[in-house]
Amino acid sequence: MSYFLIKQYSSTHNAIDVNVSFLERKRIWNEEKPLFVPIENGKEKICLPFMDCGVCVISEKVKKIFETYQNGIVTRPIVLANMQSKTTEIFYCIKTKELDCLGGNTVYGNGTVEEICLDTKKIGYEKVFQIKNIPYRHIVVDLEVLEKLMRENIIGYDAVLLKTEGSEEIWERNML
Repeated sequence: MSYFLIKQYSSTHNAIDVNVSFLERKRIWNEEKPLFVPIENGKEKICLPFMDCGVCVISEKVKKIFETYQNGIVTRPIVLANMQSKTTEIFYCIKTKELDCLGGNTVYGNGTVEEICLDTKKIGYEKVFQIKNIPYRHIVVDLEVLEKLMRENIIGYDAVLLKTEGSEEIWERNML
């Protein structure tokens, strides 16, 4: 099985910059009511389907796809309010299962992970998750979820193919 690290599209300079303060990030899951975030948005700014702002923020369409493929996803609405144009857009902060799934071939350097290698035996049948014990909280999806994002014409994100180990055993177990 192939897995992809999904993160904010890095090649655009006209994406909305969402600033969720450190204090709000620590308390974000303590409440369920929508989180109100004012944004500065010129006419040329756009909202991307995945935004990295200390927490993962996704669009409504992405949320529906993720919830179709994975149980146990927790979301909190985040209202992006443009004070200049007096418009709002609703996105979602997302928290998925955190899996301890780094494989033995993961490359470390200076106390951090330099190259991720996933152990598919530890992942099992999860389709949307985050990796435990790494500092950034990007979302990882399997190939089936990525293909659905593409079929729904959701663009504006970077998908990085991750190395895996152990997939042959899972494939053999499922085919017997």
